[in-house]
Amino acid sequence: MLSVLFVVAAAVPALATDARQIALGGVGNYIEDDYNIFSWYATLPSYSNTVWIGLDYYYYYDLGASSKAVAEDGPGSYYTYMGASYGLGSDGKYGTLAMFFYGYGAPLNTDGYGWSNEGVFRQSVSNKWTVLYAYPMEKLSLGLYFNRSDGSYKNEDETETTYEDKIAYTTIGAGIRFDLGEKAYTDLAFDYNIGSQTEKVNYYPYYGYGEVTQDANTMLGVRGRMFYEWNETITWVPYISYRSFDFSLKADSADWKDSHYGDKGTMFTFGLGANIKVNEDNLLIFAVEPYSYDKTEPSDPPEGVTASNTSTGMPIFHLALESDLKDWLTFRAGAEKGFYKNKYEAEETVDDETTKAITTSTGSFFDYWMGLGFHFGDFDVDAVISNDLPFNLGYWLTGYQGFDGYYDAPIYKLTAAYHF
Repeated sequence: MLSVLFVVAAAVPALATDARQIALGGVGNYIEDDYNIFSWYATLPSYSNTVWIGLDYYYYYDLGASSKAVAEDGPGSYYTYMGASYGLGSDGKYGTLAMFFYGYGAPLNTDGYGWSNEGVFRQSVSNKWTVLYAYPMEKLSLGLYFNRSDGSYKNEDETETTYEDKIAYTTIGAGIRFDLGEKAYTDLAFDYNIGSQTEKVNYYPYYGYGEVTQDANTMLGVRGRMFYEWNETITWVPYISYRSFDFSLKADSADWKDSHYGDKGTMFTFGLGANIKVNEDNLLIFAVEPYSYDKTEPSDPPEGVTASNTSTGMPIFHLALESDLKDWLTFRAGAEKGFYKNKYEAEETVDDETTKAITTSTGSFFDYWMGLGFHFGDFDVDAVISNDLPFNLGYWLTGYQGFDGYYDAPIYKLTAAYHF
């Protein structure tokens, strides 16, 4: 096994769930956590022989939860799931295999601006397979990831097909973890995503719509991070990520070709985090991302149309606290504060007349989360709790229901891990 897998184990609890990451304000890339297997595939051997169960409050994403904190969790992470990992052979010497079951897989196009009405690859699709495998060696570990979601619908009458739709998402990933001396190790990961969609419409009022299929359909991402144990108190974690995609649809009817196009974009982020072990019971996580860049454009738009939307973060801060109140109870809180600049540009030429529009905005944002962890024998149960929960506990004690809104719930996410 890797000699440094547990370099920061004393500083950061390694066994938790995606609810832990959300409660800590989206610092998953700067900590050791079992749910990181969906981003850092080679970490899987550290979490062999584990069963995960996740329950999600249905309306959580209607509450305006920060996309930064929740969107990086993994495929379909905001749906109910169950999965398990198992070490093959004695002490997992043949590697670790894991499989997860989801109701739906997350859309591929979560970062696009939505330039056309089609919303290409922005819908969730039934999840079929989510499988991981990783093999540990003396100084490194290799990991593989595969995810497949697809679905179809076809309607026919006595003479012809009136509507048909097929859509599929496939993700293939690979990762490596290796030593950098006695006090440091590095994670590197890569993923390649493919989307496919075919839509045939042959009924009023869409007659003539014809067949629509993808023209560009790929996304790739690369990322890296390093854990460096500076001293007994602080472990530094530099992080960098790059992602690009090009998604578009094409109609075979000339009457509809200008209304079927999509999104393409580029995202880049780098940051530096610190795991600060205050004492045996308290951990502070601080991270700053000095620069993040996100630019999207229409993918192959109609002639005479150009546009772009650019968002720059300078900087974005993360601060989180994890405190063991009792052997069986952990409290978590996380916050994210960022400064941004958005610039939207559009230009359209019709009959030799050009219209231009430029909109620029600056501002800042702030989000925070809270959570609790419960530890019972071989079980770890984590909850993301409502920010209003502390103000409603008295109603619970008196029997009065304080959460009376349509979207209100005391717990937004509940996940558990069993270790065997």
